Amino acid sequence: MGNSVLFSRNMNKTYLMVLLGVAGLNSAHADFFSDSKTSIYLRNFYVDRDYYEGGKSNIGSWSQAVSTKFESGYTDTPIQVGLDLTAQYAFRLNNMYDTRDDMVLPYNKSTGKQERDYSKFGATLKLKYSKTELKVGELYPTTPVIFIDDSRQLPTTYMGAMLESKEIKDLKVTLGRITRINARNDDEYEKMTLFKPGVIDPKDPTKQSDGMNLVGLDYNFTPSISGAYWFGQLEDIYHQHYVNLAYSTAVKSTKIKLDGRYFNSSEDGSAIDGKVDSQSFGLMTTLKNGMHTLAFGARKNYGTTNFPTIGNYPPQPYLHAWSNLGFIAPDELMWHVAYTYDFTDAGVPGLSTTFRYLHGTGMSRTKLTGIAGLPDNKEYEKIATVAYMVPKGKFKGLGLQASYIVADQKYQSSNNNVGNKFKETRLIVSYKYTF
Repeated sequence: MGNSVLFSRNMNKTYLMVLLGVAGLNSAHADFFSDSKTSIYLRNFYVDRDYYEGGKSNIGSWSQAVSTKFESGYTDTPIQVGLDLTAQYAFRLNNMYDTRDDMVLPYNKSTGKQERDYSKFGATLKLKYSKTELKVGELYPTTPVIFIDDSRQLPTTYMGAMLESKEIKDLKVTLGRITRINARNDDEYEKMTLFKPGVIDPKDPTKQSDGMNLVGLDYNFTPSISGAYWFGQLEDIYHQHYVNLAYSTAVKSTKIKLDGRYFNSSEDGSAIDGKVDSQSFGLMTTLKNGMHTLAFGARKNYGTTNFPTIGNYPPQPYLHAWSNLGFIAPDELMWHVAYTYDFTDAGVPGLSTTFRYLHGTGMSRTKLTGIAGLPDNKEYEKIATVAYMVPKGKFKGLGLQASYIVADQKYQSSNNNVGNKFKETRLIVSYKYTF
């Protein structure tokens, strides 16, 4: 941990010194400053998870976060130069369940308590030429092979370099190497690992990767047909292929989108964290008519291991209908449906409601445990969300969101029927102001 912290701090200091120097040298270039923007984001987050079976202790917290971001414009030099700076801070407002790790705030194992507060700082160098941009430093990737987590308080951040090019019409090329992760509930950069159920925060240095290499191709074949291929390699742990094909059309006033996605994951190099054998294929249909949106589909997993995700909680929303339970077990068949209503036509612009139901069956416990004769598992999740964002006026940028989640995982055996069952309430009040 110490080396990774030193690495991240030294990297940030280096970037800040170099980039502030660049800003000074190019102060005559007005675009660097005139096109810049600074924003402040406030988030008040309350979560309470009640494990109503299985003997687990309830978890939760109430916290407040303050985040600021400076995004510069670009110099008018042949290679345009820009700079982003971020500062994030969160603190706990109550003592509810503060002796338990709620995966929102940092948890100190030596004291057995949540930390009172934590902070994150970052700097990103931006270099642009024509329609190609390179970012070095703090990153917020939202790709099929690596993603941030903004579902709790402070979001996940990464350290590395990513290049994005749109020089060829209808084609976006992405290249990257990411070496460290700063988890949503942490203030230190760590090497990346493989997430495993029951191993919430793996620290074993023998199971840490030196970094992830990635390449992505996104192409619009026609205005209604798009496709993508991505490859991600978490060195010496796993590599992953992703293929996507989507078709959009309209029948009278109803917009229709068909979206197919396929993942294929295997162990990589020396496979320091064991075998990885997972394939997942999903098909989803989305119908939108006026203020109504209906999405439904199914996903089938194959292979002998869980779908691989990175340790420290990064989600995988490119798996259709990603949620709290994930639905990533081998052989699992999951189907899902979601309905959203926008209240704009009802005279309340900015208000929406969403209801989701996800159901998985056929999870192979035998493949996960190596024990023959165990029956399969099943799981489901129900989610109801109400959200409101003030669209205009003095309080524009103020957001309110309430979610209620019921999750049920059954682990069946011949003698019992227990599992991971919880009910969870989330309340979020947020406000963003751009200067």
